[in-house]
Amino acid sequence: MIEQEVRHQIDRALKQKGWVLEPKSRRQNVYFESAVKRQLDSRQVQRLGSKRPDYTLFDNGQPIAIVEAKKPSTKSLKKALSQARKYAERIGNIRVMVACNGNSVKTEHFDSGKPLYIDGAEVVDFLPARVLRQFHNSNRNTLFSVPENIIEDRDQLINVFSDMNNELRAVGIRAGLERFSEFANILFLKLLSEQSPNGKEIWEELSRASLETLINYFNDITVKKLSEKYGGEVLGETKIEDPAKLRKIVHTLNSLQLSSIDEDIKGLAFEHFLKSTTDTQNDLGEYYTPRHIVRFIVQLLNPALGEKVYDPFCGTGGFLTETFRYMSGRCRATATNSKMLQCETVYGRELTTTARIAKMNMILSGDGHSGVVRGHSLKEETEGLFDTVLTNIPFSLELDEDIIAQVGDEANDADEACVLKSFNSLKDGGSMAVVVPEGFLVNKSHREFMRHLFSSARVRMIVRLPRGCFAPYTDAKTGIIYLTDKNQAQTDWFYRVDIKNDGFDRRRNPVSGINDLDETLFFLSGKSARLKNINSDEGPQISEVQIRNLEDANSFQMYQDWNISRGGHEYVLLEDVAELKNGQSITEATAILGDVPVIGGGRGTFKYFHNSANTSKRVFTLGKSGAYSGYVWWHEDPIWASDAIVVRSKDEGVFLTRFLFMCMANKQTEIYERQQGTGQPHIYITHIKDFPIPKVSIEEQHRLLENYEKSQKRLEKLERRVTEEKRRIENRINSSYY
Repeated sequence: MIEQEVRHQIDRALKQKGWVLEPKSRRQNVYFESAVKRQLDSRQVQRLGSKRPDYTLFDNGQPIAIVEAKKPSTKSLKKALSQARKYAERIGNIRVMVACNGNSVKTEHFDSGKPLYIDGAEVVDFLPARVLRQFHNSNRNTLFSVPENIIEDRDQLINVFSDMNNELRAVGIRAGLERFSEFANILFLKLLSEQSPNGKEIWEELSRASLETLINYFNDITVKKLSEKYGGEVLGETKIEDPAKLRKIVHTLNSLQLSSIDEDIKGLAFEHFLKSTTDTQNDLGEYYTPRHIVRFIVQLLNPALGEKVYDPFCGTGGFLTETFRYMSGRCRATATNSKMLQCETVYGRELTTTARIAKMNMILSGDGHSGVVRGHSLKEETEGLFDTVLTNIPFSLELDEDIIAQVGDEANDADEACVLKSFNSLKDGGSMAVVVPEGFLVNKSHREFMRHLFSSARVRMIVRLPRGCFAPYTDAKTGIIYLTDKNQAQTDWFYRVDIKNDGFDRRRNPVSGINDLDETLFFLSGKSARLKNINSDEGPQISEVQIRNLEDANSFQMYQDWNISRGGHEYVLLEDVAELKNGQSITEATAILGDVPVIGGGRGTFKYFHNSANTSKRVFTLGKSGAYSGYVWWHEDPIWASDAIVVRSKDEGVFLTRFLFMCMANKQTEIYERQQGTGQPHIYITHIKDFPIPKVSIEEQHRLLENYEKSQKRLEKLERRVTEEKRRIENRINSSYY
């Protein structure tokens, strides 16, 4: 392998972790060799001199890591780390060095000189930006996924689980799901032995079995006993063929008393194993829903004893176990209640062998019935059986058209089929909350399906979750549909909730205090003391969305009022006082080179230039498509409006175009919220034509704008002075160095 091939592997690995290498991208955060100098300040460039790091990784405009590529050999890997350290010293304030020789990735922390570790395991792969930032900010070479005050207990468990993982890999069980299932089988038996006499008896027999009888005892007796007691498959036959390996794992766990360890720590360790398996194998991510989202949904639905609760895509059973715990803590501890809760309340279905994991989790939670079964949820007859349904649908399944049609005529793709199956499983009057990809909520392709839900139930709330909420499994944005009263009401209006703070920072570290999920629950229950802040920067953005023309597919509309003052101000509609025109599309290939900027869907950026204008000066535009569609942009000079809406006052003697611009620019966030589509969001004239313009006299408009222009000129003058002073200081300092 030559060095160029190593670099090709590094490029691919970095992209898989979310790094952006493309020079033309505005999100580029990886720079190759001398290209990094354009991103450094003059002092850093001077210190670097003619040196050229192979890769420099940035986060938020700051260099945080150096990557060096070398041809394969242990010696070259060490040399690469040493070389990366020298570059880091020259640039300054870089804490992570990475070396790759094609076969291995080695890391080193600048301060300690030691490799990076996460939860006690050495980092042997490239990391995403958010994790590198944590190492950079902590000034340490170790990171932990739980608070350090429980590190000793957690480390003990993680070390045992890691050893078991290695043993299972050593006997040839390579697939992550299979290895995880074997791990769960044995851990389940150990935990059950500490909870029930029957479980203790099974575990002791397993521990005493000879090498000759051990595997047969596990497959023929243990599996059968549990199946008879809990109904259906709980354990699968072990794939471990070497009885000595199975005995070693059993004896390793035998020495531990897991019941003496806090239950939450056991859960964290279990979750850690699931995450680490997912990260390396990438075949379990669809089964894990973040714990805080699970709790939010259960609290949102507030299931009560006597209801039947169902998760049609239950994965490892997170929603079911949380529901069981929630209901257990809210009913009287009587024999009748316990029997109902354990045997007639919680149900789930899962297509893969992960159904066994869900069943184990339910049994360990105290469910003596375990209504979890393995099966194809979309093919099972579950119509009208349950009071409450909660689930995280499997996104973008590949389904045959006949399966989709079997679910119902209203479904047109796999995502709609999963939501429809969940909805159809409800009894009349039932309630549902489902996690869906955000595109399900905003793309026009799902408009007719959403109309079906609005027509058939009372949609109470649609929640949009922040990006990264489901990390590390996916960075895709997701949302929640919450509805009640199936077939007993229609939807006239609902709350749209935009969650900004879900209790974690952007690096996915937990943040203490009340978060937007808490605020939403308080608001919905009518007990919020901060109701006045529902549309401020301090809490979730909660807006009322009206449903119009529900019975007519052609004119059906979800309409959201603009947030305006309740102080008695008068307003006029934008379309009544301004000309609104779509631009004339032009491409770079058809443009004739000139000096007139072409305005598209960017945020303050020119796409290219043309030799003529299609609108006069002193107008403003809103981009029509792209991530920044709806961006409000003022133009002093003539432009060519391409993928943009042009806005100009109908009468400058009544409303100044500049004043209209200031009003809309002040509501930039609300305009962004009216985007439609996720892959390629759009803003149309229909989205803004009813924008409210406050009635202000022309004299007042002139006065306000005159004050603004004066302030703007003073600010620009100050900024120039700061820039000049900074340049003078840098020149003085640089003159002291060679």
